[in-house]
Order: sequence, then structure tokens, then C-alpha cells
Amino acid sequence: MRGSERGDRRRSDPTARTRITWHDAKKEGAMDTVEKKIDALRAIGPFVELSTERLRLVAQAAEVVCFREGDMIVQQGGPGDAVYALTHGRVEVWVEEAPHGPVLLRTLRSGQLFGETAVLYRGPRSATIKAKTDVTTLRIPGPVFLKLLESSSELAVRIAVILAQRLASDRHTLISDPTTGAV
Repeated sequence: MRGSERGDRRRSDPTARTRITWHDAKKEGAMDTVEKKIDALRAIGPFVELSTERLRLVAQAAEVVCFREGDMIVQQGGPGDAVYALTHGRVEVWVEEAPHGPVLLRTLRSGQLFGETAVLYRGPRSATIKAKTDVTTLRIPGPVFLKLLESSSELAVRIAVILAQRLASDRHTLISDPTTGAV
């Protein structure tokens, strides 16, 4: 598809104008201001109720990072130095060292975070994250994320609930027979 056709399709599709695509983020500076980053962060589930002042501190430190479909974003065992806010696209969460080979734990979509676990316990990454589609993220440095949690007990509880839900889901997935799904 030629660039002009792609542009015409976006103009005719009203939903395409509101989402940030990899192309938009790279070519059109979709999040080139702190205000645009604040807007993107406000769409991330756990951050929805945060004040603009708190989001501004995160937005000032956050870096827009884009990945192509198939790219590895973080690798299991790598340093847990940042949290990623997924602003566009989908990623897959894989455990590489499962007894029966790599296991897909879940697919995350826009509006979700990943990388919190390693940042919280200041350890290595517990999973590999791969881009299932073209992806746009805001990379939040670990110390900034931790400071944000310290400043908002409500956010800390929301993150704890998300991690507890993931732990329960992961446990079920990992004890199931990966070939049949039976427990």
C-alpha cells in the first residue's frame, strides 16, 4: 500500500485518528511534548486517576520507544531498570525456562504496563516481552516509577492487585499441560 493510500485510509477511519500508531509516533512526533505524554499516560489503566502533577513528573522522565512486530522488548534475566507503559499495540509475555520449553503467559494490549515486577524487587526480568504488533511504549525509569508508588498508596494498591492477578494466572498456566491445557 502506498503512503498516500495509507493516509487516505486513516482520514476515512475516525478511530485511526485517535490512536497512536508506530508510524505516527516515529514520523509525526505523536508524543513529542510532555502534554502529549501525559495524555498517553492517562490512558494507562493504573494511572487513570492520578493527578496531572504526578503524571507530569512521570512524563518528563519517560522516553517514547517504538518496536516493530517481532522485536524483543525485554529479555528474561535482563536488568529490571524500567517499566513500560503500552500506548499502542500488543505484546506477548513469555517464560523462556519452563519445563516444556517457552510458554506464552498472556498478551497485553494498549493501556497496560509491563516490567513492574523486576523494578519492584530490583532483580532480573522474570519474562521475555515480544512485540506481537508494531508497538509504541513510554519507558519509565525504575526510580521514577518507585517514587510514584511511594507518593500514591492508591496506585501502589492498584499495582499490587494487578501483580497478584497475574501471579494467579501464571501459576495456573504453568501447572497446566502446555500441549492440552489440562491441569
